[in-house]
Amino acid sequence: GFGRRHLRCTEEEIYTDTLYQLGALGGICRALGMGLSHLKPHGALYHDALVHEEVATALVRAARSYDPDLFIYAPPGSLLAQVAEEMGIRVAAEAFLDRAYRPDGTLVPRSEPGALITDPGEVARRAVRLATEGTVAAVDGSILRLSPRTLCIHSDTPGAPALARAAAEALIAAGVDLAPPWWR
Repeated sequence: GFGRRHLRCTEEEIYTDTLYQLGALGGICRALGMGLSHLKPHGALYHDALVHEEVATALVRAARSYDPDLFIYAPPGSLLAQVAEEMGIRVAAEAFLDRAYRPDGTLVPRSEPGALITDPGEVARRAVRLATEGTVAAVDGSILRLSPRTLCIHSDTPGAPALARAAAEALIAAGVDLAPPWWR
């Protein structure tokens, strides 16, 4: 499916494709009276940027070339986050509400049982814990410190709208301000 296949591309191809996409999306945003605030790679490209320096570098170069004030969404402490910080691009540390974590902080692959979290109550509890304590439990019960600035629910996760509502309601009830990461 879209974004789920790893493509072998050179650093320059990733850079130029990303820069082109930023320019196109930025133009659409401007036409609608909005601005572009961040870059978040999708799917396999996102995961490739966490383990391949040339992919991370290409993405960050494209963001910096397009607008050095863009944020990059990345897992805290990841290679992508490190490259962005080294190149002077701000990082919005990201955590996933609808995905299980391994003890090393990586996501459990979707192909494995228990990878997706689809219970609204569990998603709500994870949201509040991540927002107030900065932690999440891994599949083995160990506690990961992520301290995210943004929380993600994938739109293709079954029941995603209900999960998002449950998370938002729980965060508001816990007194957490819901705002874009660049407003903090």
